[in-house]
Parts: sequence; C-alpha cells; structure tokens
Amino acid sequence: MPTFRYRAYGTHGELAEGSIDGASPEAAGDLLFLQGLSAFQMRTAESSATPWWRRELFAGQGSRHAELAAFTRELATLGAAEIPLDDTLRIVCEQAISPRMRAIAARLLADVMNGSTLSDAMQKHGNIFPADYLSMVRAGEIGGRVGEVLEELAELLERRLEVRGRLNSSLIYPTVLVVMALASLAIIIGGLVPSIAGIFVGSGKPMPSGIAFLVALHAMWLEILTVALSLAALAAIAALAALRRPAVRLGLDRAQLRAPVLGAFILQQETARFARTLGTLLKAGVPLFQAATSARTVIGNRHLAAGIDAAIEKVREGVALNRALQSATPLPPIAVRMISIGEEAGKLDRMLMRLAAAFEAQGQRSVDRFMTILTPLLTVVIAVLVGSLIITVMNAILSINDLAAP
Repeated sequence: MPTFRYRAYGTHGELAEGSIDGASPEAAGDLLFLQGLSAFQMRTAESSATPWWRRELFAGQGSRHAELAAFTRELATLGAAEIPLDDTLRIVCEQAISPRMRAIAARLLADVMNGSTLSDAMQKHGNIFPADYLSMVRAGEIGGRVGEVLEELAELLERRLEVRGRLNSSLIYPTVLVVMALASLAIIIGGLVPSIAGIFVGSGKPMPSGIAFLVALHAMWLEILTVALSLAALAAIAALAALRRPAVRLGLDRAQLRAPVLGAFILQQETARFARTLGTLLKAGVPLFQAATSARTVIGNRHLAAGIDAAIEKVREGVALNRALQSATPLPPIAVRMISIGEEAGKLDRMLMRLAAAFEAQGQRSVDRFMTILTPLLTVVIAVLVGSLIITVMNAILSINDLAAP
C-alpha cells in the first residue's frame, strides 16, 4: 500500500502535516477526514531507498548522539526565543542538518498538530530519544518549563559528546602509529624481502634463516590470514553465544569492575554518567525515584546497574539515596559521601553535577596518564620490531658480497 504525505487543516483550523497509508489519494483523504482533518495537499511519499550519493555513510551510534544534541540545542534556542512549539518544529524541519532529524521533526510536528504532547510524540521514536530524555521533557511539560528543560538537556548531551570526544581523541595518535607500523612491515615483507631472496635463489646459495622465514611468511600470507580470520570468527561466535547468557555478562561486568586499573576507570566513567544524568533530571523537577530509574538506563555495566536497581527499590521504601547506594552498589566512597552531603543540604542536584564534573576530570586524567605510558611503549615495541626486520634485511644484503667471492 503506498504512503502519501499530506497537509491538512484540523477542526479548529490548525495546520497538520504527516504521512498516511492508503490505496489511493482519495482513500487516504477519506481516512484523514475520519480523523477530523481536511487535506488540501496530498502527494506520494518519496521512496525510502535513498540514492547512495545522498546516504549518510557514517551514520553510526556516535553520529546519532551528535544529531540528537544538535537537534536539542536547536529546540532549546528557539524555545528561549519564545517561539511556539509548532513553529519551532517547522523551523527545525527546514534547517536541521541531518535528513534523519528533519524527518523526525516532521513526524513530531504532525503528532503535535494532532493534539499529542511533545513527550508523547517523542516516545514513538524510542530509538532516537532515550528514557532519561523523555522523562525530562515530560517533567518540563508538567511544570510548564519545557524551554528550560531543553536547555539543560542540550547541555547534558553536549557534555556527553565532549567526554566521548576526548576519549576518542586520545586514541588517534596510537592508532596512527600502529597503522603506519603495519604499513612499514607490509612494505618490507612484501616488497624488499622477495627481491633479496631472488638473489640467493639465483646463486644457488642457502638463504639466511631470517630471510627464509620472511619469505615463507610472504608465500603463505593468504593461508595465515585465512586461518587467523577463521579463528577470530569462531572466537567471536563463541563469545556472542556466551554473552547472550545474562549470568555470563553479569560475571564479565563484575570482573571488569574488579580489574586493577580498568575497573577503577570504568567505575569513574559510570559514576560520572549516572551522577550527571540524575542531577540534570532532578534539576528539571523530576521526582527522585523516577529520576533515579531513568538515570539507571545510562549505566552500561550490568553489575553496577543491578546494584543501582536494588538501591532504587530501597529508595522506594523510604531509605535515603546515599544509604541505599552505599549498601547496594560499589560506587566510590567519596561519591556516596558527596551525595549524602547534598541530601542533607537539600541541594542534591547541584552536588551531583559537581560530583560528575570531578569524576569526569579524574577519568580524563587517568586517560592522559595511560596514554602517556602507552605511546612511548608502543613506539619502543614498534621500533624493536621494525628494527629487527631492517637488521635482518641489511645482514642479508651485506652477505650478498659473499656470494660473489670465489
């Protein structure tokens, strides 16, 4: 059944836009009439198969986060200018950089014009708007401060992008270093070694053991690559099968938190993410229980998330948040102490934001220290590896003179 894009007037003269399925334009118009809409424009929707030259080639999870942050910032900016919501969504439909967010804005506009609230319209796109996002928007609608909530949401999402960007930036130099080292090894083994081996083969003299090994490696590279990829595929399949079992994933996440260095870093990041999200929700006026339930969804470690779930149940029973977290989760003692101070002072949202900023800074320092150690270590390892190959090749080149000796 074809899909039609329509523009219509509602019973009170309001403008509505959206899409509807129908056997024909007339049938689609009849369906809209039953919904209280009078269509004045009806056209066939464009095919969902976007041409390859217009597709978003790198539209992964990271780009979705960036798109959502930019979309929220646009809504917040227009809302601060006291522009009505429907006009705001129309402007976003025309100005949003991402085609995906333009389409989302158009659907939100159609739902809002049909009487839905913004949070209800967003809830239909759960893959775009997470649970904590929807909770904040809904709280803003109840309190009549959607504009302020969108501003806080934009700051939260931009802060998350900033932290993620810092981590990614820290990995750029080591990645380039490893890629260049692999390229150097490929040039030596694939280009230089075969040319030297030909001299020994032509003279009938035995090749040095190092060159013989490299020649064998070059000759069997396809077989070695096939075996390596097969083993990697089998390992990946076995790992995926194991990770489908909740007990295995819970045990793995528990082991991650207990790792000497990695565990502390993961706990810092998870604590900062949870604290910033919870603080933002509380600042938006979301009650503590609902805010903690929504903030729990940003936790990636299942062992920590299970502990927070247990703490939330204790909060439901009337236990203070700091005591519930202290007894049910492995959160750092300093974090629990700061939460306790915030509860006693009646400024829990502000203390959570400070806690998040402190742990984000601490996590960034941990990454910087790790990269300070990793980069020289990689440089030394790569230098030894490439240097060993070069020495092997140079010894073989020098031994060519022996081939010409009587």
